[in-house]
Amino acid sequence: MQIKFCEISTILWVISPIATVLSLSLTSDEISSELIRNEDNLKRIEDIKHNIFFSDELSSSEYHDDLDMEMGIDGNYEWDLLIFTQQWPVTTCYHWREEDKNHACKLPADKEFWTVHGLWPTKKGHFGPSFCNKTAKFDIHLLDEIKDRLNHFWPDIDGESKGDWLWKHEWLKHGTCAAELEELDNELKYFSQGITWREGFELSKMLDSAGIHPDSNNTVVAIHTALLNGLGKNPSIHCLYDSKTDISYLEEIRICFDKELNATDCDGVKHGDAVSIDYPGGTVITNCHISKPVHYPSLVPNKRRQAEKKWKFPIVNLYKLLQFIMWFTL
Repeated sequence: MQIKFCEISTILWVISPIATVLSLSLTSDEISSELIRNEDNLKRIEDIKHNIFFSDELSSSEYHDDLDMEMGIDGNYEWDLLIFTQQWPVTTCYHWREEDKNHACKLPADKEFWTVHGLWPTKKGHFGPSFCNKTAKFDIHLLDEIKDRLNHFWPDIDGESKGDWLWKHEWLKHGTCAAELEELDNELKYFSQGITWREGFELSKMLDSAGIHPDSNNTVVAIHTALLNGLGKNPSIHCLYDSKTDISYLEEIRICFDKELNATDCDGVKHGDAVSIDYPGGTVITNCHISKPVHYPSLVPNKRRQAEKKWKFPIVNLYKLLQFIMWFTL
C-alpha cells in the first residue's frame, strides 16, 4: 500500500514534538536544563576538568607517596575547617584499575558501605595545610584499642599497600595539623573522631531514603538534595569521570566541620576541581557532570565494557523511519 505524502506530513506533524521531548529526556532532566540555561553557571561548568582522575586526594602519586612533605600555605599552618571525607570503595577501586588493570583492591564485605578516606584541616580558598609537624612519628600501638573499628570504618582498601600505611599517611599529612585542637591532639583522638563521624553520618541511609541505591543512575541535584536533607548542611560531591565511556561515577562525599567540631556548610572551601553551581533549590558543590546522570556502581565497572547504543523509546525510531519515508517519496 502506497503512503501518500500528505498523510506522512500529518503523522510527522503530530509525532515531531513528542519525539523531540522524549529525545531531550535522554540527555537531561528538567532541573539540569535550568542549570545549563543559567549563564552564570556556564562558565563554572566549563571550568570542570573531565580528566579520568578527579580527586586531588586520590591521584596515585599522592595516595602512594608518603615522602611528599608539603609545606603549609606560605609557611602558615592555620586552617578554618575540617573536611571529613567518605569514599565509595567500588569507585575508588575502579580509579586504581584504570591506572593498572591488575591493581588489587580490598573491598568491604558489606556491599553498601562507605568508608572513611580522611579528616583534612583546610583553610578556605586554599588546599591544606599539611605535614604541620615534620618531626612527628606514627605509632600504630597507640591505636590498639580502636584497631578493629579502624579496620571496619577506615580500612585501607588498596591491596597494593602494606600494614598501616594509610593511617600513617593520614596522621602525618593531616593529623599533625588537626592536632592544633585539644580534641584531636594525638593519634587516638584524631582517628576516634573520624570513626565517630562515620558512625553518625551514614551516607548509605541518607541516599537510600531518597531512593538512591547502588547500581542506579541519578542526577547530581537528586544526590545533593538527599544529602542536604540528611546532613542539614551543604556537602561537596565528587565523581570519577571516565572519558572512554563518558560516564561519571559517584566517588566521594565531603562534609565540613568547624573548629568546635560542628557540621557546617562547605561553601568557600577549595575542593580540587569542584565548583559551586546555583540551581533553583540551592547551591551544589561538585565536579560531577551537571547535565548527565551520575552512576552509583554496585560492582567495579568493567573497563572493556562497551556501552550498547539502543533506542530507549520506540517512538523515536518511528519518527526517524517516517522521516526516511518522507525523504524517499519526495
